[in-house]
Amino acid sequence: MNKLNLVLGASAFIALAAFAFSPSADARGYERGGDHHHHRGGGYYRGPRVSVGFIAPILPRGHVRVAVGGHPYYYHGGHFYRHGPRGYVVVNAPLGASVVTLPSRAVQVQVGGATYYRYADAYYQWVPASRTYVVVAPPAPVAVVPVPAPVVAVPTVAPAPAPATVPATPNPGPDGFQPGQVVETLPTGYAAEIINGIQYYRYGGNYFMPTQRDGREVYVVVKL
Repeated sequence: MNKLNLVLGASAFIALAAFAFSPSADARGYERGGDHHHHRGGGYYRGPRVSVGFIAPILPRGHVRVAVGGHPYYYHGGHFYRHGPRGYVVVNAPLGASVVTLPSRAVQVQVGGATYYRYADAYYQWVPASRTYVVVAPPAPVAVVPVPAPVVAVPTVAPAPAPATVPATPNPGPDGFQPGQVVETLPTGYAAEIINGIQYYRYGGNYFMPTQRDGREVYVVVKL
């Protein structure tokens, strides 16, 4: 009876391990370079969620051994494992590790004109010579150099000239006439006078000197 229980327990453990660590849809067929999906109950089974620090008691089926710097790693489904005291621990992708294919969910990114492939926080670059993807350091973010805004020349507006000083208008004479004023007719009641041989016409305190404008005689108010 004890022997039967032992056999049943071992079978259950093997079945559980095979289910838990079955390759994900992206990892199945890795060595053949293809993605094969198992359809279960109307959905797609992708295996356990794996991240750095995850410990697996056994390596998943289909893993490959990768040596980096003389240290052994085990690669499967986009993750790297190392042997630890309690099993196999998922670690960060070691720089320089090369793999044949990447999971289909790897994202292609362009940084500074170079092409990278990102998966599980690791960056890869395709090396045509070896036809492999090599783990590289994360690309440095491209510095954005601020472009100064164009300087728009603002036309200089000259200050408005100060208003010219207008000489004060001479005080009009007692009869409302101003020196320099031109009149076409003499006021009623004017008197003719000759002063220093020049003909003037006087009206009150104003003197009018005859002159020609446009072929006819007009009179300019003068001050004597």
